[in-house]
Amino acid sequence: MKLQAITTQPTLVPQVGVPLHRGASREVDTETLALLEGWAREDATDDPAKLRAAQKELDEFKRAMNENRVATGERILYP
Repeated sequence: MKLQAITTQPTLVPQVGVPLHRGASREVDTETLALLEGWAREDATDDPAKLRAAQKELDEFKRAMNENRVATGERILYP
């Protein structure tokens, strides 16, 4: 199992000026971005045990998501 470090860089935050959907505001919600960055900093760790536990939790989540999608005839999300 390859362990990955948890970083403080948000990866699910849309680029500035890119609306989430039609009609979405083009203004940047700096308060929400600051909150997400703060949570990422709080969760950041280089503790190998915590990284293993986080990776195990992620692997279990992906497995469960794929099992559910196979059961409903949908394509798997995590090949």
